[in-house]
Amino acid sequence: MAADRETEILDLINAAMHQATARMQRSLRDERIGLAAMEARTLRFIARHPGCTQNDIVVASGRDKAQIARIIKSLLEHGFVARLADQPGQKRQRLELTDAGAAPHAQAETLRARVAKDLVEGLDDAERTQLLGLLQRMPLSASTEHEQVQEQDQGAALTGKRSRNIG
Repeated sequence: MAADRETEILDLINAAMHQATARMQRSLRDERIGLAAMEARTLRFIARHPGCTQNDIVVASGRDKAQIARIIKSLLEHGFVARLADQPGQKRQRLELTDAGAAPHAQAETLRARVAKDLVEGLDDAERTQLLGLLQRMPLSASTEHEQVQEQDQGAALTGKRSRNIG
């Protein structure tokens, strides 16, 4: 039955992600890098998107604002990231990786590469290429829905009407 197969695919993807996340958390702890898994992910996003905002991270991660605010606060306190004032008169502040954050970021990326390699070690090169192609073809409808709701809310702010879709 197709639904059973689709559910099994979902279960296997979830299991692989859970295994990779748990392994990354263990590796970060064992190597004493000083980052939790979400801090490492957030640091990675900031390193890859210099000048991003807290809201950019919220949208990309799908996490709530409060959690991301706590993570950014921790990264700021450790000196791993810095806030850059946006253009004069704007409240929004942009984030960038600091020199102090470069080393833990590089260490976390090394661990991430090791976890990724271990995750696919049972696959040959052709299978890895095939898996990559299949995963790239999968729709990211959750992100699309979130972006649509955000656009609706921005439009609503201009018209004074609120979106009913809380997606």
